[in-house]
Amino acid sequence: MVDGKDIYPLENNKKVLIHVDHNSPVVVVTDGFHISRPLELVYHHLHTYYFRVECGMDDGQLIAGLALTSLFFLAGIFTRWWIFGLLSMAPILYILFLYYIKRKDFLSLRAM
Repeated sequence: MVDGKDIYPLENNKKVLIHVDHNSPVVVVTDGFHISRPLELVYHHLHTYYFRVECGMDDGQLIAGLALTSLFFLAGIFTRWWIFGLLSMAPILYILFLYYIKRKDFLSLRAM
């Protein structure tokens, strides 16, 4: 979203060209639930900026969280120690913390 009024849909691995008529436009990325921190673009010499939209949780972290949850859960079943059952919930709680509590940091614009 640019200046709170122009919405541009983003597709995976596709570039979006945005024309602005004035200096200092404010850019915000949203997925409907998460809203990134506003980024104000100031043109000094460059008139073209390249950004990458990043998510706070990438595929590697999701796979690692699933693997840790499975490992701790299975260790808890086979050893019957309750501490492993609690540890199996830690990756899930971390993902929920990033998704719901740190909503402003879940999506971000990074310069390329």
